[in-house]
Amino acid sequence: MTRPILIGALVVGVACAGAWLLSHRGPDADWRGRPSVQPGRLRSPEKSAESPRSTSVARSSSRVLTSAATASEGTTATEAVSPVAPATAVVLPEPTAYSRQLVATLCRLDPSGLPQSEEQAVQWKQNLQQLIAQGPSGVSAIREFLQKNVDLDFGPANGLGFPSARAAMFDALVQIGGAEGLAGTLQTLQNTADPREIAVLAQNLEKLAPGEHRQEAIEAARDALAMAAGGKLEGADVAPLFEVLRSYGDTSVVTDLMQAARQWNYYSAIALAQLPDGGGIPALIEMAQGTSSGKLNALEMLAQLSAQYPEARAALVEQAGKISPNMWPYLAPLLAGDLYHYQDSALGGATPGRPSNTAYVVLGNQHFYTAPAAEILTPEEINQRLAVIDELQLATSESAALQALGHARDLLGRRQPQTVAVSH
Repeated sequence: MTRPILIGALVVGVACAGAWLLSHRGPDADWRGRPSVQPGRLRSPEKSAESPRSTSVARSSSRVLTSAATASEGTTATEAVSPVAPATAVVLPEPTAYSRQLVATLCRLDPSGLPQSEEQAVQWKQNLQQLIAQGPSGVSAIREFLQKNVDLDFGPANGLGFPSARAAMFDALVQIGGAEGLAGTLQTLQNTADPREIAVLAQNLEKLAPGEHRQEAIEAARDALAMAAGGKLEGADVAPLFEVLRSYGDTSVVTDLMQAARQWNYYSAIALAQLPDGGGIPALIEMAQGTSSGKLNALEMLAQLSAQYPEARAALVEQAGKISPNMWPYLAPLLAGDLYHYQDSALGGATPGRPSNTAYVVLGNQHFYTAPAAEILTPEEINQRLAVIDELQLATSESAALQALGHARDLLGRRQPQTVAVSH
């Protein structure tokens, strides 16, 4: 069940334009909370921009929507990004005429060319396998297409297995593999500022060369995040960039996340809470002890981590007597096992529990939800969380706090294993 909730910035009295969390999205938003794109809609980029971190990498800004009708009238919308120096020492061969033909067939930017029948979808998949079989020549042809920075959304349930032409080419690079597939993937990462593409390409690099190119992924995420902060990725959901930072970074990204909290308070706090080995907890404690609009976000994450990390539990208990009465209701579900998740997750899997709340923050275009780690908790997990609740009840006499803690205890009661009586 969803409900409207108000972000902590308003709870603590900080004026912040558009800081409402909405429990539903409008009719013009897709399931990821982004503006909906009709199947067969052509996407093209704006002109490339210099990297905001003053590197030599030229990046495209976020792609805008261009109607298929406009494209069919002669507007190709193929503004290519300036090529960068090769990411590796690999020299790709010139594409063969056949590999170019395969890419052109697979990536037609005319929506009418999309497969309409099961037989056509099978043929499309066979062409994709033929392209993969071309090896290095296939990589070169794929790179030619990707450098044009155009895309065609295939639409849901398209039978092709990919959401768009570019996504299919990203996967083809992984399947080709080797030094060439790796080089093509890395070069593409260095020439895109699309948040979701950066996350997918970072994940693909990890498949091709585990642990070897995490720094490049982090730098790409940092650059795109700086572009978004500067208003150059208007309308983009940057959640995948935070996923890259928390998935492939370590404590070295804490500073980035704390700075980003000024514009993306929830996204930043979620990433800090998900850093490996509790690496973001010291930053969350610092935020919780402050008076900024991120205080509630930090307290929520400490509540989420309190049963797992003693330092998070101790900090939450230390703050118990200082927490505003209006904040306590937000902590109860997290003390009972709920976790925060990005709505537009590019790297995360499906959550085992059903979403408790789906929310949207206008400031920063933030989409997220909470869901229990599991519908049923083990007795050990129940006892760990009850111990935290007991300690908090001893640390405060605030009536709103005690009411919220009682609610957390009730939620835990619903997540206990049920004993089934068996009749004989």
